[in-house]
Amino acid sequence: MCFRPPIAARPIKCPKCGAINPVVAKVCSKCQTPLEEKKVDEGAKKG
Repeated sequence: MCFRPPIAARPIKCPKCGAINPVVAKVCSKCQTPLEEKKVDEGAKKG
């Protein structure tokens, strides 16, 4: 029997220094730049 874990969220790459951070991080662990969550609905609300 094969167990397949659920798909986990991908790590967040810092836009400033490129460091890879855990999904739960709010700031970059290397340069302390705030990490923003990408919002899918931003374009729809501007209309």
